[in-house]
Amino acid sequence: MTDPTKEIARAATQAILETKTTVHSERNSKRLPPYGKQFMSIRESGKVPSKTVMVSFDWDLAQAYPRIIIPAGANPAEIEFKFLAGLPVQIIYRNKDAHRVDALVQEIMRVNPCLLATFALDLVDTAPALTLIKPYHTVEQAEAA
Repeated sequence: MTDPTKEIARAATQAILETKTTVHSERNSKRLPPYGKQFMSIRESGKVPSKTVMVSFDWDLAQAYPRIIIPAGANPAEIEFKFLAGLPVQIIYRNKDAHRVDALVQEIMRVNPCLLATFALDLVDTAPALTLIKPYHTVEQAEAA
């Protein structure tokens, strides 16, 4: 039995390759975030990360995971995220960056990850720290329809 998440990610990889030439001008207007070039190479070779991709504003977070970093002052609308299409993604952040999360969520949702969650480190032990923006089951329901 194949992992449905991996199959969705593979289909997204194919879509990335098929649209690579048609969005060339748009792609030039957006820049890849730190580690984004490595992800783009992995996806263009037809592979996917084996773990959830972490997105963070801090270099010291999620070091044990495949990750990208959103630099201070970066506008998410100017960053290329299409290599996240079909992948499980988690945004991990500290309270000081909470005001940046919504814009980042909106841009990542444009590329259709199979899962998107946010995790607020400062809320651990005080309030719900994990928020599911797009759970896996929405992908499964869309495919069944």
